[in-house]
Amino acid sequence: MKPLRKRKLTVLLSILALVTVLSGCVSNPDTTDKNSTAGAGYNGDLPWDVLATIAPIDLTVTPQIDLVTTPEPNVDIIPGIDFPTGGIPGLVTITPMPFTPGIVTQLPTFTPTLVPQATPAPLILKLGSTGIEVRNLQAKLRDLGYMRTVDGDFGDGTKRALISFQNRNGLLADGMAGPATLAKLSSRNAVRAPLTPRPTQVPPKATATPQINENIILELGSRGSEVRRMQSRLIALGYLAGNATGVFNEATEAAVIAFQKRNVSYYDGKAGPLTLNKLYSSSAKGTSSIAGAVGITLKIGDKNSDAVRAMQRRLKDLGYYIGSIDGDFGASTEAAVRSFQSTNRINVDGKVGETTLNLLNSNNAKRADYTSFTQRPGQQITPVPQYTPITVFTNVTPSPDGNYVTLRPGNMGTLVTNLQQGLRSKGYYRGDIDGKYGTGTIDAVTRFQADNGLSQDGIAGPSTQRVLYEGNFPVGS
Repeated sequence: MKPLRKRKLTVLLSILALVTVLSGCVSNPDTTDKNSTAGAGYNGDLPWDVLATIAPIDLTVTPQIDLVTTPEPNVDIIPGIDFPTGGIPGLVTITPMPFTPGIVTQLPTFTPTLVPQATPAPLILKLGSTGIEVRNLQAKLRDLGYMRTVDGDFGDGTKRALISFQNRNGLLADGMAGPATLAKLSSRNAVRAPLTPRPTQVPPKATATPQINENIILELGSRGSEVRRMQSRLIALGYLAGNATGVFNEATEAAVIAFQKRNVSYYDGKAGPLTLNKLYSSSAKGTSSIAGAVGITLKIGDKNSDAVRAMQRRLKDLGYYIGSIDGDFGASTEAAVRSFQSTNRINVDGKVGETTLNLLNSNNAKRADYTSFTQRPGQQITPVPQYTPITVFTNVTPSPDGNYVTLRPGNMGTLVTNLQQGLRSKGYYRGDIDGKYGTGTIDAVTRFQADNGLSQDGIAGPSTQRVLYEGNFPVGS
C-alpha cells in the first residue's frame, strides 16, 4: 500500500474513532446493581462511578465574530435582491432603501457656503495722520527734494510738499496721499522738485569775525556798509532772501527779530553789540524759514524763475492762484498777486516787491477766503473810548516772568515799540516807530482787534498781543 493511501486511511479511521467516542458520551442510564457485577462484599468505587462524577465536556463551538465598523458604502441599490428581515445575532442588519423601477436614487449634494472676505480700504494719508506710513511718505518727498523733515506727523508742511509734488506730476492736487499719489511717489518716473539755490550756511572763521563797534546800533532806517554786511550774514543763515542792499528796511528788521528769537534772550529788531557778536560767531543758528526779502521785485514777463515758482506755490496754498507752477509770471499770476494785495490791504500794483513778498511768506498772510470780523448775535463788543490828545507818557518795563504786559494809551518804551512794529508788519500801523502809545497806535490796535474778533477797546492786553505775535486763535480763546 502506498504511503499516501495509508495516510488517508489513518485520517479516516481517526475520524470514525472520534465519532464513536462522541456518540458514547450520551447513553441510557444503567440500573444494574453495582454489587452484582463487582461481586459481594466490594465497597469501593467502581470505575464508572468515577467517570460519572466528571462533568461532561461542552464541545459546542461558538463562532467568534469580529465586529468591524465599516463606513456606510456609497453604492447604488442593486434591484432584485431580497435582504433577510432578521439577521445574524451580533451583526448589524442593514435595511436597504426601497427601490422604485425607473427612478435613480441619488444622495443630496452639499455645496459649502463661502464666507465673503472684506476688501481692505485703500490707504489714504492726509492732514493729521501719523505713523510709519507718514514717515515713509515724507522720506520719499524728501528724496525727491520737496521737503526736508521726516517726523511721521502729517502737518501743514507735509501737505504743502505733497501738493507741490502732485502739481508737478499731473495728479489731483488735494494734499492727500491716496493710491495714485503713493504709486507715483514710488515710481521711477516721478518728477523731482525744481532745484533752487540755497544759501551756503558756512559760519565764518573766528579770524574773519568783523570788529564790532560797541557804540553802533543798527536799526530801522540805518544805511551803509555795516548794514550790508549784516544783511549778507542774515542771508547766509537763511533768515533773509535777496541781495544785500545796505538799507535797513522792514524786511531786514523782520530777519533780525527772527534771528534774535532763535539765538539770543530777547528780540527788538535792533542789531546792537550782543546781537551782532552772536550773528557773526560760529555758534550762530541758521534757519530754513525766510523772515524777509530784500532787493527782489517780481513782475509780469519774468520767465522760468525759481522765485516765481515759489511765489506761485505760496499763492496757490493760500487759495489765490489756480494755474500751474511753471515759473512764468503771466496774466493769471498777476491777477492772483493783485487779489492777494487787495485782501491783505497793501498797495495793489500786481508787482511782488519786498513788502508783498515778505507778507506773502509770513504767518500773517490772509487767505483768499478771509473775511473781516463781524459781530455775532449776542456778542458784546466794548466800544472804543474817545481819547484826548496825550502829552505825558509813562515808561513801561517788561515783566520779569516773561508774561505779556497790558499796554494802554500814554505808555511808552520798548514794549510799545515792539507793538508798533508788529502792527506795521501786518499793515495796521503807518506812523513813526517812536515807542509812544498815541492816537495812531490806538487806531491801529482797534482795527487789528476788529479783524481778529477781539474787543475793540484800543488797549493791547495779553489776548491782543498773543494774537498779534503768535498767530490767529479762535474767537473766545
